[in-house]
Amino acid sequence: MFALAGILVATREASGRAETAPAAPAPPATATPPAGYPPPGYYPPPGYYPPPGYPPPAGYPPSGYAAPGAYPGVYAPPPPRPPPRRLFQLIPYIGAHSYQGDGGTILGPGLHVGGLVGFRLGDYLSINGELTLDIVNATDLPAGDTYSEEAVTIGLSPLVAFPVGGIELALGPKLGFWGSNYYQNSLARGRGDGAYSGYDFGANGAAFFRVGRKLWLGGLVSFDLRTYGRSCFTATSDIQRCSSNSLPSSDKVVALSAVLLFSP
Repeated sequence: MFALAGILVATREASGRAETAPAAPAPPATATPPAGYPPPGYYPPPGYYPPPGYPPPAGYPPSGYAAPGAYPGVYAPPPPRPPPRRLFQLIPYIGAHSYQGDGGTILGPGLHVGGLVGFRLGDYLSINGELTLDIVNATDLPAGDTYSEEAVTIGLSPLVAFPVGGIELALGPKLGFWGSNYYQNSLARGRGDGAYSGYDFGANGAAFFRVGRKLWLGGLVSFDLRTYGRSCFTATSDIQRCSSNSLPSSDKVVALSAVLLFSP
């Protein structure tokens, strides 16, 4: 009986100690990471950028950024070089001419050769001197007549150039002097040598396209109005006779040529 009483007392004391013992602390609550946030201990691979809404840490490189020296042997391309300034230009040409109006009634197409040489004032304007040689081709002559003539024109031919796509167009007036020497053998007009001279007024129009760093190819259309100021004729076994009266009407000459422009 005493043993049973001791067991009950011991049980009550153990129950009292269990009620008075402090409770174990609860584990701390963990915050839920935002969507897209990497798990703890995760490090993004190279080139990865944090998702939108998450500020990158200090010193974090932007997306696509490559540190200097990250790719040995690869360098940023240099800025484009400006086109070289063109100061001097040489424009030889060769083609054919045609006399229009009264002057073309007995003259057919003939050889037209020459050139322009000058300096460019800026990117659009050039001042050029021009020299042209025309071989006159007499085609419709009376039976037994012969005629040959070479005409030379020298003058000033400025050009205004402007680019249109990959082509450069150039337009400009021309002003100069012209002269010719001829030989004729005619039953009606006699046989001998003669010369004409006068003023030349006209215009040039050209189109060029680049084929090299300093070279262009293109075409040239020109128009010349040649007025007569003086005429001389030396008949065979006779003296030279010159006159400024009873001269032919002005010649209208149209020419089409292939051109080569060289600008160092």
